Amino acid sequence: MSAILKLDHIAYSYYSDTGEVKVMDNMDFTIENGSFTAIVGPSGCGKSTILSLIAGLLKPTDGFITLYSNDFAAPKIGYMLQHDHLLEWRDIYHNVILGLEIQHKLTNESLALVDELLEKYNLSHTKALLPSELSGGMRQRIALIRTLTLKPDLLLLDEPFSALDYQTRLLVSQDVHRIIKSENKTAILVTHDIAEAISMADHVLLLSKAPCQVKLSIPIEFEKHGISRETVRDSKLFQDYFDLIWGELQNENTEK
Repeated sequence: MSAILKLDHIAYSYYSDTGEVKVMDNMDFTIENGSFTAIVGPSGCGKSTILSLIAGLLKPTDGFITLYSNDFAAPKIGYMLQHDHLLEWRDIYHNVILGLEIQHKLTNESLALVDELLEKYNLSHTKALLPSELSGGMRQRIALIRTLTLKPDLLLLDEPFSALDYQTRLLVSQDVHRIIKSENKTAILVTHDIAEAISMADHVLLLSKAPCQVKLSIPIEFEKHGISRETVRDSKLFQDYFDLIWGELQNENTEK
């Protein structure tokens, strides 16, 4: 696979009343086109900051972030946050097309894609409903469809399931993984949930505490061992991955 994103010696700092705070230093990694990468690490290490840097919401103090494109156009980035941010006074259909409205892309082609995605993922029945009539899990599915209508080349997922209860979180994360893979999108997920990272990702990046770097890069190879994503949590390989990441996080938390 070809690269879609490269972070090269990225550093980021900000200033507080006490002086400079270094969030990350010498951050290096590459994301392959069509891959699903999860980023985990100690609390406060800068996981979400990485997504903000990739999206251009923050500027690195040093280093380079390169986004690659096959057609010489600027790659498009979709961003899913912890909350769905659906507008309560608009029905679901008009929430889904909101991004297209803002970007002046309400064409016959784009609206046909909206209908196709809603139908494909069994969400057509929600079109006339208000967000308040949907469960938290259904709202997150709608938020993902809203993001996909803009045809992003890269999806950034910042703890998108953190507001859901445990059972709903399991079901929605499976659905989101299935949709992203079905649409052949490249995704980066930031999460505190080790099990979620392992069950969804092709690759897990484990960060050190701040100023963070990539401490460990772990390929997740269930398919190579004939294990389907629906059953990964029951496998010994899942437990092996979990023990490895948990052990490294514990070591990171105890190191001075």
